[in-house]
Amino acid sequence: MMLDRLAGNEALKQEVSRMLAGRRLSHSLLLIGEQGLGTGFAARCMAADYLYPAGGPAAEALLRGECCKAVAKAGDRTSGRVETGVVREAISVEGMGSGGRYLVGQVTAMRSEIFNTSLSAEGRAVLLYHAERMNGESANALLKVMEEPPEGVLFVLTAQSLAGVLPTIRSRCVSFALAPVPVQECAAFCAGQGVDKKTAARLSDLFEGRIGAVLAAARDPARRKQLEAAEALAKAAAASDNYAASVLLAGYEKDKAGASALLRDFCAYGAAGLRGSSVTPLQGEKAAQAIQAAGEAVWQLDRQVNVKIVLQVLAARL
Repeated sequence: MMLDRLAGNEALKQEVSRMLAGRRLSHSLLLIGEQGLGTGFAARCMAADYLYPAGGPAAEALLRGECCKAVAKAGDRTSGRVETGVVREAISVEGMGSGGRYLVGQVTAMRSEIFNTSLSAEGRAVLLYHAERMNGESANALLKVMEEPPEGVLFVLTAQSLAGVLPTIRSRCVSFALAPVPVQECAAFCAGQGVDKKTAARLSDLFEGRIGAVLAAARDPARRKQLEAAEALAKAAAASDNYAASVLLAGYEKDKAGASALLRDFCAYGAAGLRGSSVTPLQGEKAAQAIQAAGEAVWQLDRQVNVKIVLQVLAARL
């Protein structure tokens, strides 16, 4: 099974495998997991096992995300359409609006596609990533099809937290939670994916077994640069160097998304320090103070507080 490629999470894999084998799989699944745990990959594995139990090229393509995509233009309710992909039996939906929000046109386009297009022998799977980014309008459009879906259609949703998903959506799904794998297992898995062993060990420790986060940091130059900035901020905080922190944070005063990402990585360095890890310069009380200050800053940024002011206050606290 494709789901066997998901590291760890043995209980989840066994339960889904039993449901598939007994043809008892619910038509709507919700996978819960923090960023970096691989909920998107797990969703594609489940869809591949549902559509192609024997595996094969189509299943492999689905795992790579080569499926149809529901797209739309912000502010244009009639612009929604489904772009054809290599795997025609699967449709992915991921928010395209401000902040990654779902556009109602995407959902209505997906709904029209699965109702108006004849199903193949394999059936159809719909992958909805980051379901917590649905607003009431897009959620209502989705509910209309989830309540009475066409025969043979499987919905697989992902979200970072159960509380973030609208109650009307989560009440119609069978939910599963993904967990990090042990640090050593994560390091071994990532090394098997081509990551340098020392890098895999260090990042697995930093991200506490979140395989997706480790692979992204190891493979993406932009992601590595972001992580290096977070480490530099951690060094400044550990040395109580407010000036160095101010200079670094000033570069993000016009980049709210970048600032939030930086501070979340900074919190990872702080959390590692609370565990006594050697991958971070922050330790003990300094680590706890850094996490609290950065957490409050992220909270304020999420609520549209002026980025420059938030970062200046943070620098003064480090």
